[in-house]
Amino acid sequence: MKIAINTTSAVAGGGVTYIKNLLPYLSKINTTHQYLILTTLAGKEAFYFQHPNFKFVSFETPSRSSILRILWEQFFLPSFLKKERVDILFSPGNICPLFTKLPNVVMIQNIEPFSNVLQKRRGLMQRIRLRLLKLLTILSVKKAQRVIFPSKKAGILTNTLIKHAKVIYHGINKEMFHLHIENTILYQFKKKYSLDKFILYVSNVQRYKNFLELIKAFILLKGKIDDTIQLVFAGKCFDKKYYDEMLALIVAHGYENRIIFLGNVPYEELPYLYSACTLFVFPSTCESFGMTLVEAMACGAPVLASNIEPMPEICANAAIYFDPTNPAEISNTIFRVLEDRGLISTLRKNALQRIKIFSWENTAINTLKVLEAVTLTRTNQKECKKGEKKKGRK
Repeated sequence: MKIAINTTSAVAGGGVTYIKNLLPYLSKINTTHQYLILTTLAGKEAFYFQHPNFKFVSFETPSRSSILRILWEQFFLPSFLKKERVDILFSPGNICPLFTKLPNVVMIQNIEPFSNVLQKRRGLMQRIRLRLLKLLTILSVKKAQRVIFPSKKAGILTNTLIKHAKVIYHGINKEMFHLHIENTILYQFKKKYSLDKFILYVSNVQRYKNFLELIKAFILLKGKIDDTIQLVFAGKCFDKKYYDEMLALIVAHGYENRIIFLGNVPYEELPYLYSACTLFVFPSTCESFGMTLVEAMACGAPVLASNIEPMPEICANAAIYFDPTNPAEISNTIFRVLEDRGLISTLRKNALQRIKIFSWENTAINTLKVLEAVTLTRTNQKECKKGEKKKGRK
């Protein structure tokens, strides 16, 4: 079987993490399948590895803009896949080609277009983009032979609890994210970024990630917690206007030395951040899975998270939950946990237990089973049609 995987929508965050881990684990499964990996120029650099069954093909057009990528997917990709004699296409970025007879499996990675609250906060062009993405996602779900969700909540929010849907959790790289990191390494890492005691949030800067409410909550802790504790953010900035709003608030309260933006920390350094932090706080209001939650738990970080699904689904009893729209509640939750060493110890213990259910190996195996089932069904349908034609001739 020849499987094409369209990774052109994976540009940052969880989408990149998913592809970087899924592909190597697919390569470890003992099959004769051939994989055609469709990437952008940057994607090929990030995802490429040598394997006789894997071929990476990069395209420049999809990387120029989301609109060009959509046009490329709909009007160029189908003919390219036909030329390459592909048996099935896996689209892990919400959208698949709508004008092709090729079997499709779609994964819903981005559920932001289905949040009406978030759309109201966006500018006109962003709202148009999200509405287009929502429409194309719905059409892709209807077109696809199977739909994969990374959490139950992703299926509920998109109103696509359909018979051909399957929930497959993302995994965790346990060789990279684990509890046992040497103290000397952590010391050097903290020295590099001038860190000591800190509360951590790892996420790309976007409005729905709810940075501003966490900043307000941290400011409310003034005089209640050790004034050497910092609030540290790590991730790329995708919303300059939102970042400027945060910066203005920080400056207004004189918190420039206590609230730190590290920017895009190298992926291989993230385990050190999780292991060194006092708390990991995740106030996001819209997620399909929450990859950094799982990474933080794997490193034994005490987790505080939004009470909005899928955060409780993913963390279960390994986190304390709060209303992400209420800075006072976030502040009180942080204070309560910092004051309770027993609770921190319980959160660490529960996190290490919870993390056992997440495995990239299982993600790859279950994803491949879905692809194989679709292809087998398609083959059987073709055989039935051939048999019916022969009977008709007789």
